[in-house]
Formats: sequence, structure tokens, C-alpha cells
Amino acid sequence: MYRNGAPSASLFVRNVSDSTRSDDLREVFGKYGPLLDVYIPLAYHTGRPRGFAYVQYPFPFESVRDAEDARDAMDGVRFHGRVIEVEFAQGDRKTPRQMRAREDRRVLRSYSRSPVETIARSSPPATPVTRQRSRPSNRREQ
Repeated sequence: MYRNGAPSASLFVRNVSDSTRSDDLREVFGKYGPLLDVYIPLAYHTGRPRGFAYVQYPFPFESVRDAEDARDAMDGVRFHGRVIEVEFAQGDRKTPRQMRAREDRRVLRSYSRSPVETIARSSPPATPVTRQRSRPSNRREQ
């Protein structure tokens, strides 16, 4: 797993409490070896934690063993009132540029399910609007 060209051993921590801060995770996971990064993603619209975190150990072989030890020791432990799940991350944390590109693709796909058609146009086609004149009603206004 690589970020900024440097390999790492990252753990994915699920069911993290909203009150948990990166320093809290750094303190607990740091017992198993030196940490490279602790990241708690925030929801875009609310700015609140999304309920999971990444704990990243540097890549040397000892750190991979440190990450395994941390995973084995911390998986299923009650932390800040919640039972957390710890596993090796499938991929590394995305850069802001990667996240923006992902959002841009979602916007383009909002008009059609066909990717070819979506790329060809950037806005929905204009449809002519015809209006019929309303007829006066025979009802009396109250």
C-alpha cells in the first residue's frame, strides 16, 4: 500500500465514536509501534466524523508485524463506548484530487446511465415547452 510513493501498513478501524479524536487513536495504537498517520474522515456536508478511521504504520517489516499485533489486540475492543472492528485496509487513503475526480464523475453520470452518452454532453437536452391557454371557468369566485 502506497501513499506519496512510500509503502505502508494501514489498518481500517470501523465503528469509531464521534467523540474519538486522532490523538486518542494515536495513543492506543502507538503502543504497538511507531505510527506514520492517523486519519478520521469527516462527512463533507456536516463536518462530523464518518465513523471509521485509518491508522498507518510505516512499511519496514517490523511495522507490518506491529500492525498485525495492533489488529489482533484491538479488534473487538470497546473503545470510547463502542466495540471497534480492526482490519487491514484494502487501499490507501485517497488524495483530495482523487476525491474531486470521483465527485466530478458522479455529476456527469447524473443525467444518464450510459457512460458514452454522459461524456458526450455536459447538460441535459433542452425540451420544448408548450403551454395551453387556460379557459375561463364558470365558477364564481368566493
